[in-house]
Amino acid sequence: YRIVQIEIGTLVAGTSLRGQFEERLIGIVEELKRAENILLFIDEIHTIVGAGDTIDSNLDAANILKPALARGEIKCIGATTHEEYRRSIGADPALARRFSLVEVEEPSREDAFLVLESQARGLEAHHKVSYSEEALALSVGWSVRYMPSQMLPDKAVSIIDLAGARVRRRGGVEVDSEAIAEVVSELADVPLERLLETDRERMLKLEDLLAERVVGHQSQIRRMARIIRRNSAGLSGKRPIGTFLLLGPTGVGKTETAKAIAEVLFYSEKAMTRIDMSEYSEAHAVARLVGAPPGYIGHDAGGQLTEAVRRRPYQVVLLDEVEKAHPEVLETFLQVFDEGRLTDSKGRTVDFTNTVILVTSNLGASAIAAGPKRRVGFGAARKEKSDAVDAQEQAVISAARAALAPELFNRFDEVLAFRALERDDVREIARRLLMQLGTHLLTERGLKLEMEEEALDVLLDAGGFDPTLGARPMRRSIARLIEAPLAELLLEGALNEGDTLMLLADPDTDTAGIRFEVMQRESA
Repeated sequence: YRIVQIEIGTLVAGTSLRGQFEERLIGIVEELKRAENILLFIDEIHTIVGAGDTIDSNLDAANILKPALARGEIKCIGATTHEEYRRSIGADPALARRFSLVEVEEPSREDAFLVLESQARGLEAHHKVSYSEEALALSVGWSVRYMPSQMLPDKAVSIIDLAGARVRRRGGVEVDSEAIAEVVSELADVPLERLLETDRERMLKLEDLLAERVVGHQSQIRRMARIIRRNSAGLSGKRPIGTFLLLGPTGVGKTETAKAIAEVLFYSEKAMTRIDMSEYSEAHAVARLVGAPPGYIGHDAGGQLTEAVRRRPYQVVLLDEVEKAHPEVLETFLQVFDEGRLTDSKGRTVDFTNTVILVTSNLGASAIAAGPKRRVGFGAARKEKSDAVDAQEQAVISAARAALAPELFNRFDEVLAFRALERDDVREIARRLLMQLGTHLLTERGLKLEMEEEALDVLLDAGGFDPTLGARPMRRSIARLIEAPLAELLLEGALNEGDTLMLLADPDTDTAGIRFEVMQRESA
């Protein structure tokens, strides 16, 4: 047999008068009847439904082909997707029964590699480069792991094609693993360091890197780092990299922990999707997570959660204030925590195995905010305080266990209680915030910022420390006592590039105990 392909779009093109399209297609059918050794192939065969019909007539391509197909006068092979078949051909039983349905499964890795070897010969001649066997194998392996929404061998062929074009443009002659990694990193939005396995040292130092951002919760950070390392090594099966329940009062660093993990693991704070669970207090709100059902407004937009993860598989998912969500909404996350996947309203399976899921809650936070009870007298005060803190954490965890469904609570890798921040913790946070401000001034204005240690105490005493509110009052104190006067100095032109601004503690000053001293740059 000889295979002949026709494109419906080409047949329709130029048929401005009624009858022209029918004449073309009937002529093709008659030719196929006479030539008995021809197989007709129509790609995107769902396009024959409605092709060529007009307001006055519904004689489209499908109705023209039906009689010849029914009598077996022509032999036709069509190709389409499941969704298009269901929408177009499956909706017309008379057309559907004239075809035998054949499911074309995605090839295995071994078969895809053989296809890739065959395609590589043509691409080598086209791009004038050569592909190493390792590059072909990595194209298959990485595409399977990092591009689950696409299919083999197409996604692997696209990778080596793009890699070949880039290497040729740079004047290279061989496509190696690094070239393949660059393409996969861009297509799948995966950190390049992860593909090239240069982040192993970073994973081993995970606690130290997170501690640079998170203050006062070393024990919780260590426990999270152990889970993340274990699961990143592939020991978690098909589950997410980590699922954590973070408990504690407001302002203690739960959201900051999520940002730190996004920056350390995925190299950007933007690699995070935050879902405010207070917006999902009704049962029907689950449609916002996975998308509206077919026929409803917003179906094409997809779900807030599924679309975000589908577009960026490597990220942190932050579910904030989980206790405010409806129980039926929380049931949606059971398969995410257990199997690392979620099906959206369009029937697409979204992969969550490359995400870190952090769930925050204020359940039982009042026990932590109250602080540990201390007894009067002599004794092991440090041990007594430690025991009191442990008792508080257990009380918070017990409150969360009682409030959340057991099937949800038991699916967390770790349940962590964040204690209230102490004065020394907030002091360290103030130092880091001022260092960030200094870095910004140096980069944007060419100014240096220095401070006395006593200035930190002034910030703490001026409303920057409140055990019940965590670190947020300190941010407001810095904005009021440092940033606002600094903005006035900049607008007045009192600061020039190269100057050094000193923050001094001065109880006699009118600015709540903080005095600014400008040390001008010495002229050459």
